Amino acid sequence: MLKRIVFVLCLLAMVSGCVNKQMLKEQITEAIRENPQIVLDAMRENSVDMLTIVEQGIDQREKLKREAALAAEIENPFKPRIWSERPMLGNPSAPVTIVEYSDFLCPYCSKGAKVVSKLVADHPEKYKLIFKHLPMHKQSRELALVFEAIAQFDKEKAYKFHDLAFERQKELYEDKQGVVLGKILAEIEVNADQLQKTLNSAQLQEFLLADEKEAGEFRIDATPTFLVNGVSVRGYLPADRFEQMVDMIMEKSAKAAPVETPEGEVCEDCLNQM
Repeated sequence: MLKRIVFVLCLLAMVSGCVNKQMLKEQITEAIRENPQIVLDAMRENSVDMLTIVEQGIDQREKLKREAALAAEIENPFKPRIWSERPMLGNPSAPVTIVEYSDFLCPYCSKGAKVVSKLVADHPEKYKLIFKHLPMHKQSRELALVFEAIAQFDKEKAYKFHDLAFERQKELYEDKQGVVLGKILAEIEVNADQLQKTLNSAQLQEFLLADEKEAGEFRIDATPTFLVNGVSVRGYLPADRFEQMVDMIMEKSAKAAPVETPEGEVCEDCLNQM
């Protein structure tokens, strides 16, 4: 019906020979204002096309928002705290610092951890990696405390725990009696008495609270999120795409080609994705 009304108006315009584009626009607007039902009818008749257009618009808007946020962070990067008392992988003098905000029970964190850990292992001269916590659930927090406790007396064993905890993530989630956790600790030969003594340290809680506070200040609300030299990369990305993001961030040039900002896979409620 809308097309018919527009056609009639256009026909009248041609017949009159004196209606300019502005007048035509006003006439169409007036016709729609007086007959709003024709717009609803047209939307119903073309609902699939309308939905596609809306979805494309939303996607484009989100892409532009990500690009604007990325450009702002490159101009003014975040400055996360680097603790000398906490474990780090790679070369302390490496040109690329990755700070990882993670949750031991987040499936995408498990995938993301493998990507960044392998990058550091393959290119230790280029990367240094700092692991921080953004636990979404009580059980995740307990695992984070175990990691930090082990790191206080053996950083190498802490990262062995890190790898095994992510590898056996689903088992840990389903393990309500602590059996799987006990097996992991036995496998990496952690002294139970030493661990329990360290778990009572107030500093461990300080580490986690500081991580959570820092994440909030940086508007990080999902895991995994990475800061690459202070610029956020949100979600899990395959290794090649993650490296592309690192290279783009390293350029830090206004003359760089237009930035593609992929949306990675994140957890906002990880346990529902187990």
